[in-house]
Amino acid sequence: MNNTQLSAKLIKLSSMMSLLGENPYKIRAFDKAARIIDSHPEEMGVLIDEDRLRSIPGIGESLAHIILHYTKSGGASIEAELSNRLPDGIAELLELPGLGLKTVQILWQHHGITDLSQLQFACEDGTLNGVKGFGEKLSAKLLSAIQFRNDHAHYYHLDLALKVGQRWFNQLANSAPDCRVEFTGDIRRTGELIEQVDILVDIPVEQVAELLEVGQPIHDQDRSYYLIEDNSGIPVLIWSATNETFFWDQWVQTGGRSYSESVLAKVDLAQESPTTPISSEQMLCDSMGIEWLEPELRDLFEVRPHNQELVKPADIKGVFHAHSTWSDGRNSLEEMVSAVAERGYQYFGITEHSQAAYYAHGLEVDRVKAQWDRIDVLNDQHPELTIFKGIEADILRDGSLDYDETLLAGFDFVIASIHSHFHLDPAQQTQRLMRALQSPFTTMLGHPTGRMLLAREGYAPDMQAVIETAAENHKIIEINTTPKRLDLDWRHLKYARELGVQVSINPDAHRISAIDTIPLGVMMARKGGFTAADVVNTMDAPTMTKKLAEWRSR
Repeated sequence: MNNTQLSAKLIKLSSMMSLLGENPYKIRAFDKAARIIDSHPEEMGVLIDEDRLRSIPGIGESLAHIILHYTKSGGASIEAELSNRLPDGIAELLELPGLGLKTVQILWQHHGITDLSQLQFACEDGTLNGVKGFGEKLSAKLLSAIQFRNDHAHYYHLDLALKVGQRWFNQLANSAPDCRVEFTGDIRRTGELIEQVDILVDIPVEQVAELLEVGQPIHDQDRSYYLIEDNSGIPVLIWSATNETFFWDQWVQTGGRSYSESVLAKVDLAQESPTTPISSEQMLCDSMGIEWLEPELRDLFEVRPHNQELVKPADIKGVFHAHSTWSDGRNSLEEMVSAVAERGYQYFGITEHSQAAYYAHGLEVDRVKAQWDRIDVLNDQHPELTIFKGIEADILRDGSLDYDETLLAGFDFVIASIHSHFHLDPAQQTQRLMRALQSPFTTMLGHPTGRMLLAREGYAPDMQAVIETAAENHKIIEINTTPKRLDLDWRHLKYARELGVQVSINPDAHRISAIDTIPLGVMMARKGGFTAADVVNTMDAPTMTKKLAEWRSR
């Protein structure tokens, strides 16, 4: 559990205690701890491993114990204890966008509304329209939020699923060194949201039960598997195969809509699985006369889009899109520069928020120039790293960019992003994005749809039109690797590549640890069939320096 997730957990505990009328000093301590953790430059997990958690001011013994349990196991007994004292479902109300603590308290204590279904009914029949603060507009907003939550109730972010999956993968591999262990199912195709982790082993379910201390065997009509309810909430299913059928089972279970529909016309999946030894999935496909595709490609492609190797994490040579304490980042510019250099990258494009994002301490003109001076100094101090002067410029309501043209011309590159006016309709948002892409100062478009996975829909622009505009104006589109974004959506990448639009795989890092989300973006690029040549930040530093100068001079 990272700092952002930990902070959210402590805020939730604080809200639950407030509903129960707990000691206000204790509640404030949890609120304070949440703020401290969210803004801390180091991950709590690292501090715990190094026995430094108690060194943080404001983190006492009891809070440290709670943080330890959340970090290591994903849960803490205090959450269960508080939940048991509250009506069932009220914790879900606290997590619903648009509802604050006081509103939840009013709904519970004055209207007997304690869960999402009751709130949905009240919004639908207009019961709350006469309540102060409520009206048709808020009711519609809440109904939309409830529907979104219901639609995504059993999904989890890819980064969490990968961590959970790798933990159980390692436990199986270490417990039975001679056992073959592989991922299958959705997680092998690396979608942005995962319902369950599927692992395939070549030992019987009964033997899996002997190796693991938790979980239970499930016997269905077709197949048996071993089910683990991980502390994160993600179901982990361990499937059993024989040595002879292992790759057949892996191939069938990996799935992928486009690929599966294509092969169904050629292969009867109900037939007897192979009985002759098969040493790889590729060998299996060859034996059936079926083209093998990398698992990531199988959602969008029926056949291989090209004969080139897909992009790999090792291909990424530099980092664009990161924030420091100059705006709303958690680490200093110097710390971010050192972290990028330590990871072996060749260049770093810092992008603070622009002045329109005042809530994120966006840079006024004088601070922009002061940071440029500081970057010059850091470039001298770090000969191993090229530091580019960038900005994440707000796309204003009319599609123009924040700052005047003179200042915009002084940056090495500009990421144009939307951070406001989310209420505009899709047609207006589309025009807004297209105008930003037509600006001579825009280098790349940041998080194009504005979505926040499992939290909110994006602003639904016409991405085909946006991609076409990017192609016409030779602009780059970002794949934002923040686990809650992973935006541009991989479903649009196939079309982007067909039009020759390049992407930049950017972490949008607000702290050092976020730099390490870049592999998630690589997974998305691979789903779209992107090679290293299709991704701009696979260029080395001299080439990138030259390219940025060329793009600025267009």
